Parts: sequence; C-alpha cells; structure tokens
Amino acid sequence: MKWLSDRNKKALKKLGMLILWAMLCCGLVFVITLTNKQEENLVAKKVIIQIFPENVAFFSRKKVIKTISENGNLSDISNAKINEINTGYLENKLSENTFLQEAKVYNDLNGNVYVKINQREPILRVYRFNGINYYIDKFGVKFQTSSNFTAHVPIANGNIFERNKPGDTVYSFVAKQLYAIASYVDKQLFWKAQIEQIFVTRDNEFILIPKIGNHQILFGDANNLETKFEKLFVFYKEGLSRVGWNKYKTIDIRFDKQVVCK
Repeated sequence: MKWLSDRNKKALKKLGMLILWAMLCCGLVFVITLTNKQEENLVAKKVIIQIFPENVAFFSRKKVIKTISENGNLSDISNAKINEINTGYLENKLSENTFLQEAKVYNDLNGNVYVKINQREPILRVYRFNGINYYIDKFGVKFQTSSNFTAHVPIANGNIFERNKPGDTVYSFVAKQLYAIASYVDKQLFWKAQIEQIFVTRDNEFILIPKIGNHQILFGDANNLETKFEKLFVFYKEGLSRVGWNKYKTIDIRFDKQVVCK
C-alpha cells in the first residue's frame, strides 16, 4: 500500500464508510419492512390493563373496558389486527374522564395491547359554602367526587367560593392558599396523619382541626407555612407531650416565634 498516496488513502477510507452506511441503511429498511409486514398480519392476543396508583379506586378495570370497547368486553380489541387498533383514539376517549391524569394505549410485537391508566391523586376535599364538594389533586387540578370511592384526605370548608369545574386548576386566593397547605401536609407523614380539617374564616384565615386532641390550631394565612408547621411540631413534642393533648382549646401559631395557647 506504499504506492498509494495519502490523498488516495483518504478517498478509499471515505468510500468504505459510504459503503458501510449504505449497507446499514439497507439493513434498517429491511427490518422496518419486515416489522411492518409482521404487524399487518398480527392479531391482538391479550389486552393488559394497568391502573395506578393501586390505593386509589376512582377508575376500575370494568370502567376501562366499558370506555374502550363498543360491546362492553374486550373481544372487539383482542380479535382485531394490531395495525387496525387506533391507540390514539382510545387514549383520547379515556382522557375525557377527569378522574384520570393520563392514559396510554400501545402494543408490542407479541400481540399484547397495553392500557396504562394514571388516576388523579387527591390531597384535599373541598366543600363550598353551599355544600357542593370536589377534590383537588397534587397538581392543583379540581375533579369531581365519586360514589364508588372516597379518598381519605383532609376536608376544607367554611368561607370557600371557588367554583367546581372538573379539569380546571385552582384560581382564587383562598383555593391557592388551601392548595399550598394541603400540598405541604400531604408530603409530611406526621401532618398527613394528624390534620383532618381546614376551616376558612370570614377573614380568609385558616383553622386546622387535628385528629388527635380537642384543640383547634389558629394558622392564619399560608405564608411561612413551613416555619409554622415546624414551630407547631416542636410545641407538640415538647409541650403537649408533657401536659396532655387535651389541655388547650386553641393553639395560636400566627405570630412570629410565638405559640399562644388558651
């Protein structure tokens, strides 16, 4: 190869790369063509329904089947050809239900059709001033209650005028503050187990009602909520643990660096 100039060597190297890329492209086209051919003749064998999270039961397997099938069972899907199943249409049909945060429908080359459902996870149940109630999920989205399942989350009532339109996010001052408090409570194991109710006063301040103890917690607004909860936790640990959980009727944590009890 000594007789080849550097220029010719580069040209041969470039030609070799082009031939290699051409072979790879041809192979890729062959695989895609073969895959498409297989899908044309592939019949759906099994419909696998996955519903998350498992501790929430707004949407059942029966409801999924009723939504995605025309005859109330899965035979119209499991006997169809894979390439004839409109997964996008089925996803949109499922997503129309406001109990669901997300719905995905897809298939594999073994003939399995997957229906994956992510339900909304409520963190607060809100009762408007007129008694109408709804849930707020982890993303601040409102959705309706269900007669089939009740989520064990804190309730909020009192001076609340936020409208219930499923799928909308919270918009009013009070609802945004409620969402902030409920979000913090939901992420803290102790407070999630302890806080049962949030009452909104006429002055748009919040009173927390605990599960353990006969006291009320005057919380004020949602500003500095982390500091307020930390202060309350210290008082629970160092104060109420000594004098008893039923010693006081009210625990006021609205003021900076103070806990006022009556």
